[in-house]
Amino acid sequence: MPSLRNEKDRQGLVERLHTVKREARPQWGSLDAPRMMCHLNDSLGAGLGKLEVPRKGPAAFRHFPLKHLAIYVVPMPKNAKAPAELLARTPADFEEERRQLLQAMEQMAAMPTGAGPEHFLLGAMSYDQWNALNWKHIDHHLRQFGA
Repeated sequence: MPSLRNEKDRQGLVERLHTVKREARPQWGSLDAPRMMCHLNDSLGAGLGKLEVPRKGPAAFRHFPLKHLAIYVVPMPKNAKAPAELLARTPADFEEERRQLLQAMEQMAAMPTGAGPEHFLLGAMSYDQWNALNWKHIDHHLRQFGA
């Protein structure tokens, strides 16, 4: 599974992020490009312990095998509903959001192994799991914008 911890995997996302234009339109969903960058920033903020998102969803997702499948196997569903906390902030300047996102990706990749913050749906997560899930989440939204 690709991960932000892997330099080559992370660099691939960085290159794709640089191709997204402010005026880009999604192939599915309702986010515009500035909101998508803002959403990804806030999602990484949750994984870095900077933004708390209350626990939601069925407890079954907090345990093997559903947790493992969600992180490593099953693609993220199109039009999945994100928690309101990950969509609440008004985007800053588009280039500033992109800069902050790239910085947050580097911070996440540098986190030590071991326990990280809880995920709103998947519960207790290691930083290795957060790095894999964040790679998958960023890739999902880049595909949404054709990048």
